[in-house]
Amino acid sequence: MKKWIGSALVYLLLVVGGYSAYSFYAGEDVSQGDEGSHEEHQEEEAHSEEEEHGEHEEEDHAGGHGDHEGESSSSEVQADVKLDGEEMTITLTDVEDNPMDSLEVNHEKLMHLIVISEDLEVFKHLHPEKVSAGVFTAKADLEDGMYQAFVDIKPSDLQYVNEAHPVMVGDHDSHEDAHVHLEPKTEWTKVQGDYTVTLDVNNFSVKENVVLSFEIKGAEPEDYLGALGHVVVVDEGLDEFIHVHPREGEDPVFEAHFSKPGMYKLWAEFKLDGKVYAFPYVLEITE
Repeated sequence: MKKWIGSALVYLLLVVGGYSAYSFYAGEDVSQGDEGSHEEHQEEEAHSEEEEHGEHEEEDHAGGHGDHEGESSSSEVQADVKLDGEEMTITLTDVEDNPMDSLEVNHEKLMHLIVISEDLEVFKHLHPEKVSAGVFTAKADLEDGMYQAFVDIKPSDLQYVNEAHPVMVGDHDSHEDAHVHLEPKTEWTKVQGDYTVTLDVNNFSVKENVVLSFEIKGAEPEDYLGALGHVVVVDEGLDEFIHVHPREGEDPVFEAHFSKPGMYKLWAEFKLDGKVYAFPYVLEITE
């Protein structure tokens, strides 16, 4: 009897011990399995987030690059300006260096040539005549000094960016840097001969278009190149060029957009009693 009881107790201990061991190791395996699944899930989520982040970065880069390309457009037409004596020659070529001869008439002319001295005192609005495919000439009566020429054209099919072209008259060594720093002006009334022109500016901000209204006394403005007048604006460094024409109507009202704050020189051209006058103004454009 005692032997049987002892055997039963041993058997019971083996069963209980075996069950406990099984539970321990099985539980450990289940726990490790859950942790492994959690770690794998975390790795999958991290990998997914990295891929998604990478996709966003690529999209942002592509979008930014596209926007940048849109903002920094390049010209498909090149203009070469040379001065020989009093004759200025402008040669237009395309990106393959072929003569560019496809221009639209813009305000009664194929080409407007604006020549401005670096001290911003001399302003000339010329109209070169075509002499051959892509080649125009104009007489330019300029005193010695450094000038910047702006070739204002409207190509039929190609993109064009109007840039400054340096023109030196006389000996380069005899001319010092004539760039000036403009000072803000508050005098908006200019007088030339019997004519008085007053400028009214609605705002001086780059955030909105600037409306330029002119009151002319002494004569009524006549049609000049298909408009009541022309306004040319450059910044003091002669880097930015703006050429605007009046709104439709009977009043000389112009609208210009400035891309950056700074000091600008403006010339308003009007034909009065058969003669063209250019009235100069200085504008300070702010943020």
